[in-house]
Amino acid sequence: MKLQFLPDGSPDCPLIRLYDFEAADVLRLKGLFDSLAAGSRTEISLHEQQDIEPVDGCQLNLRVGNGDTGIVQKGPFTFECDLTPARWADVASLTEPFGEAAEASTYQWLNNDGQISLLLSPNGMW
Repeated sequence: MKLQFLPDGSPDCPLIRLYDFEAADVLRLKGLFDSLAAGSRTEISLHEQQDIEPVDGCQLNLRVGNGDTGIVQKGPFTFECDLTPARWADVASLTEPFGEAAEASTYQWLNNDGQISLLLSPNGMW
């Protein structure tokens, strides 16, 4: 699964997209989101996870926060996403359909709370 920041090129930008993945990759991703929702983890460096390939050095830290701040840029390719456990549960449920054979033309916005949106798309398109 590739992790890429797109600063411009579409009215939907800036955004971070997760793309080029298999169903098993999404099941692992959902497990990470579930662990944040359940409180068993409070922070995850997504770019350091198995099967995550950062494009252009993109780094995304997922954190449990007191509010739904969403994704905030901390450096040129460094980002943090702070969401409440309830919102992480929502994000996890949005990934669920992609844990099966999803059509290449489908996509899902996982979060739009912050300055930067988070997109899940098998082929990277939306």
